[in-house]
Amino acid sequence: LARYGRERRRDLGLAAEQLRLARRHLGRITGHVGAEDILDIIFRDFCVGK
Repeated sequence: LARYGRERRRDLGLAAEQLRLARRHLGRITGHVGAEDILDIIFRDFCVGK
């Protein structure tokens, strides 16, 4: 990320978020479900905390 930021002169936070989203989409394609996906489903479908 640091090299990407220096070479492209872009915000590293934005680059990190793009990589996180890409990893998440690839996980869905390959069938890998992470903890973040499970928590999203719980909070979305079961309205925990409302």
